[in-house]
Amino acid sequence: METQSVPATSPNLAPVSQPLEERVTELNQALELDPDDATARQALYETMQQMLRKDAFLAYQGETSALYTVRTLGEFQFIHPKDRALFEPFPLEKFSPGRAATKWLGWSIAGLIPAGLGTLFCAPLAMLAAVKLMRQPGSAIARRRAWVVLIGAMLLWLVALVFFLILILHVV
Repeated sequence: METQSVPATSPNLAPVSQPLEERVTELNQALELDPDDATARQALYETMQQMLRKDAFLAYQGETSALYTVRTLGEFQFIHPKDRALFEPFPLEKFSPGRAATKWLGWSIAGLIPAGLGTLFCAPLAMLAAVKLMRQPGSAIARRRAWVVLIGAMLLWLVALVFFLILILHVV
């Protein structure tokens, strides 16, 4: 089974008769000079195919946003460009104030179970997040959501206060 290579149109590309390691080195240099050189990329992929047929071991040493650092079993180290888009981390690291307000409101509802003690702590945090949301420039929907969270948190806090007072009267 013979492999064919792309004709070298760039002056930096290595001829096919060179050893694979030298060819990869020269293709890496060509890609360092011009990362968007499609001919050099294609030639590198084909040379990598030949290397993998010869020795199917590659160890990934590291990566950046643009390339991988790879080594072979014979300790030959080289770089390989990435051809994929970067992924977005999940879950999102930064929460909006609206999401924080509804999260604290949810914890306030759950805090009613142990005699309202959790609500006494979480409802004020929901109110603070709602006030922070109202102070930011935003849409009418965001403001309406902030008002709902604020009023809901106030009502939950009052209910939790009643539960807490009943607990105190029961204990005493």
